[in-house]
Parts: sequence; C-alpha cells; structure tokens
Amino acid sequence: MSKTDPLSAPPNKEAPRRSGFYWYRRGMRHLISTPAAVLCISFAGFGGFARESGIDVTHAMFMTLSIWALPSAVVLVGGIVSGAGLLAIATAVALASIRMMPMIVAFVPEVRGRNTPTWKLVILCHVTAITSWVFGMTHLLALPRYARVPFYAGFALTLTTINIFVTALGFAIAGLVPPLVAAALFMTTPLYFMLTLPSAARILSDRLALIFGFALGPLFALYVPGTDLIWTGLVGGIAAYGIGYVARKRA
Repeated sequence: MSKTDPLSAPPNKEAPRRSGFYWYRRGMRHLISTPAAVLCISFAGFGGFARESGIDVTHAMFMTLSIWALPSAVVLVGGIVSGAGLLAIATAVALASIRMMPMIVAFVPEVRGRNTPTWKLVILCHVTAITSWVFGMTHLLALPRYARVPFYAGFALTLTTINIFVTALGFAIAGLVPPLVAAALFMTTPLYFMLTLPSAARILSDRLALIFGFALGPLFALYVPGTDLIWTGLVGGIAAYGIGYVARKRA
C-alpha cells in the first residue's frame, strides 16, 4: 500500500470546496456550547477577581488578550497583589504556561496544511488553551485539510475576542451586584479549574501535579504567603514529573 502525504492529500472529490469564510462560520457555531459558556463565566469571574485585586479594567482586558490561558492570568494577578518581584512573577507565569507546549506540539500537525502561512499558525497557537485545544482535537480530524485553519479560527479566535469583553463585563458587574453575587462570580474561576483540569489530566504526572497542588498550596500559603504559588508549582510540579518519569521507565 502506498503512503500518501497527509498534508497534500486531495480533498474529497464528492464534496464541493467551500470558502474559508464558510468554514469560519461553521467554527463559530460551536461557540453555543457548554464548554464555551463555562469559559465565558470563568473570564467574567476573572474580571471580578482583577477588580478586587486593584487591577485596572484595561489591564485586565489586555491580560486576557496577551496571556489568554486563565491560570497564567490568575498567577500574574496573584503575583502583582502579593508584591512579588518582576522576575519571580515572570517565572511563575512562564511555568504556568509551559504546560501548553506538549498540547501545541500535538495540535499543529493536525491543523496546518502544506501552504499554511506561519503567521496564521502563530495566531492559532496563541489562542489555544484547554477548551479550544479539546475542541480542535475533537473536530479537526473529520475536516479536509484546507478547512481546518478557518474552522478552528472561527471557534478559538472568536472565543478569545468575546472573552476580552466578557472580562470587562465581569469587572463592571463585580462593582454593581451584591457582594454575595460578586463572590459567586469570582468563585467560578477556581471552580472551572477544579472541574476541567482533572478531565484534562491524561498521564500520571498530570494527576500527581493536581494532587500535590491541592495538598501543598495551603501549606505554602500558610508558611510563605508571598511566594506560595511559585513554591507550590516548583515543588509539586518537579515531584510529579519525577515520579511520572520513574514510573514510565519501569513500565
């Protein structure tokens, strides 16, 4: 059996070739979904969190645009509030974001075509987080190669744009609603993490990182409150990776 280059494989002859805008709109249709709604609620909670932390609304919106991944944005705000130094905050945000690298390595070969410009891939990678990555890996394989970039952009790029303004909405609502409602909105952020991260933990190291994070976080917050997030990530992450590495070698 001869092998065919998946990047140059011809599209299905029975299906007419659609425009990029058609596939972009097809991707946008999936914005009406539970994962997208939960993410929007979480970014509204982040807007409230930013307000309570003394962050300006424009800065909060820029964080959503430039960082996008919600855990990293929360780490940044937490570092600012705690008064940590610039290097410590940058390190913490980088450590929180580097978990995306394996996801991007798996994602790019599925979305790109032979003639896909690099700048398009850079933009799509930037707007890729857990919600959009799961969406892409679930839907892209059933589409022709030429349709994957506009289809994914219709979902991920539009979702990012919407949440920039949802962040501002959450920021405003936090100052208008009763404190109990604002607190409930704020709690959607950690609730979102608790509900989605376990389902995204595919290997032993990921599961152990969650367990160690929940266990070590309160301890470090008690003894080193200024740098608790950094120490939790370093100690818990290194321990989880080390145990997972040894387990893989023995398997």
